[in-house]
Amino acid sequence: MKRLPTLVEGLDEILNGGLFEGGVYIFEGPPGVGKTTLANQIAYTLARREVRTLYVTMLAESHARMLQHMEQQIFFDQQEVSAAVFYVSGYRELERGGLKAVVELLRAELMRHRASLLVIDGLVVNSLETMTNDSVRQFVHELQSLVSAMSCTCLVLTSGNGNALSAEQTMVDGIFSFEDHGFHWRAERRMQVRKFRGSQVIRGQHTFCISTQGLQFFPRLESLPLVPGNVRLGSTAISSGVAALDGVLQGRGLMTGSSSALLGHTGSGKTTLALAFAACSTPEAPGLVLSCTELASDIRRMGAERGLDVEAAIAGGSLSVKNLGHEDESMDEMGHKLLRLVDELKIRRLVVDGVAGLADTLAFPERGYRFLGRLLIELRRRGVTSVFTVDPDALAIAAGTPLADGVTGWFDNVFAFEPVPGRERRVDERILTIVKVRGGGATLPAVDIFMTHPQAAESVAA
Repeated sequence: MKRLPTLVEGLDEILNGGLFEGGVYIFEGPPGVGKTTLANQIAYTLARREVRTLYVTMLAESHARMLQHMEQQIFFDQQEVSAAVFYVSGYRELERGGLKAVVELLRAELMRHRASLLVIDGLVVNSLETMTNDSVRQFVHELQSLVSAMSCTCLVLTSGNGNALSAEQTMVDGIFSFEDHGFHWRAERRMQVRKFRGSQVIRGQHTFCISTQGLQFFPRLESLPLVPGNVRLGSTAISSGVAALDGVLQGRGLMTGSSSALLGHTGSGKTTLALAFAACSTPEAPGLVLSCTELASDIRRMGAERGLDVEAAIAGGSLSVKNLGHEDESMDEMGHKLLRLVDELKIRRLVVDGVAGLADTLAFPERGYRFLGRLLIELRRRGVTSVFTVDPDALAIAAGTPLADGVTGWFDNVFAFEPVPGRERRVDERILTIVKVRGGGATLPAVDIFMTHPQAAESVAA
């Protein structure tokens, strides 16, 4: 069967290619969740490919008011109104002649405008619930026959929960449920494909956001199909940024494609050591620092205070510093953003400073373990050597549970700063314990790190 791609970021990925021509699909969810914005986004994006849309509203709200809201969206193009996107009201026909009159209106307007996409917005309203199930079933049957005969795809937007136009009563081809999931003081928009004929889809709930670009969907990272490719560790090593640490690692550095977890409490030196790794970025092997706790400006200042060449690497184009999770993003949104930046910037060295930023999301307590594992697989498949900093206390607060052993089990290397009392060490001295090294091991169990100049470290047999 022929597909009609929605061209909406992430949605076609969830649907394994898009909607089907001649299908009838229900978008259901509470008011304000984004159904009307999504339908208009699909219409105007398809208009750029010379695909016509008939948009029929069943509510009393005027088209002019709807278009005023759409003007704020980047996808909206005023020139396409009545040229490729045609707005028609069916409110009067529904009030006077019921569903049968609506069908006649749709048939006439589809033939008139030769549309390939039909949107019926607001069909399931309170008046429909007073109609008999037979009349609703008859309407959907005639609607399916109509769009099938005219090779048109139909979207039915409803604020109901499938009560008046349910899967049990109809033969629709797909049902999409949208919700604004609230949890304490936070909220997260989610979508689930409850029914989809003709193709496999990525099942379960997926988060999405609404911005001036319209809707963007973020498929659950761990549910995406694995792309064939090499996911083994590289055969060469790159510098950790600390000569003494490289010296005790049997590979003389971190193996390419490996992932490392830096564990330690606040002030132990995790970010400093991670920045030493990032400062070694080159134009041939660009680096990226994603800060989940500090602002990008604070990261740059910290690098300068520690005598690291972070600013020089940024000025030379070898290193980029971005914020992650500072805008109440969902976990999957952050994951997709991270991978997109890695691909766009061709990153080879990655620092994620503050795993607690990923954990401070609604989904992490249930899915964080699988999500993190899949994220590390995707990074290794891209040949990225990564360093993640982990504050156990911050992670426990954000995730609502203590750091589980299984989380660090995903990482190839685990390094931990020992909580040595201040009176027993110099003010800038830290002991870094080598907990685990995959692909070679280490010759000593620990190294001594000096925070003022972390490159000038010493090997110790702690």
